[in-house]
Amino acid sequence: MTKLVILSDSHNTPEAVRRILRAEKGCDAVIYLGDGLKDIDRVAPEFASTRVYSVAGNCDYGALEPQDGLAAFDEVLIYYTHGHLYGVKYDLDTLAQAAKARGADIALFGHTHTALSETRDGVLLFNPGSCGHTYGGGETYGVLTLDVGKILSAEHKKVPKE
Repeated sequence: MTKLVILSDSHNTPEAVRRILRAEKGCDAVIYLGDGLKDIDRVAPEFASTRVYSVAGNCDYGALEPQDGLAAFDEVLIYYTHGHLYGVKYDLDTLAQAAKARGADIALFGHTHTALSETRDGVLLFNPGSCGHTYGGGETYGVLTLDVGKILSAEHKKVPKE
C-alpha cells in the first residue's frame, strides 16, 4: 500500500507545508504541484526520508523544476503538473487527454486553488486545493492511497492549524 501527500499553491507559507508533513508522517512520497517551490525546499530537509516530486508553477519564477512529471506508485501511473499550461481554470478535458495519452491513471494539478476530484475519460483528475492561499474555501491538501494498481482513496484534508 502506498500513501501519497499532494500539495499545491502554498504561496510563501512554509509553515503550512511543515504542519501537513508532520500530520502525515510516514507517507511514502510528497508530490508538490507548484507555486511555492521555495516552501517545500525549506521544509523538505526536516523530512529527509520522504521522497519529494515537484513541478514548477506559473509563480515559481526562475525555477529549474520541470513543468510536468510522470511517476508510477504501486502500479498506478500518475501524471502531475501545475495546470496553467492546460487551461485548467476553464476546462479539464485538455488535461484529461494529455494524461490519457501518457497512459496515466491519475492527473494531479493545482493552479485553481480549489479542491477537486472527478473522473474524465477514465482518468482521475485530482486537485488538492491550495495549502496556503484559497479563495474562500479553506486551505486544503490531498492524500492518495494506492494498492497494487488500484486507487483506494483520494481525499481532501484541511491544513492543520497547529
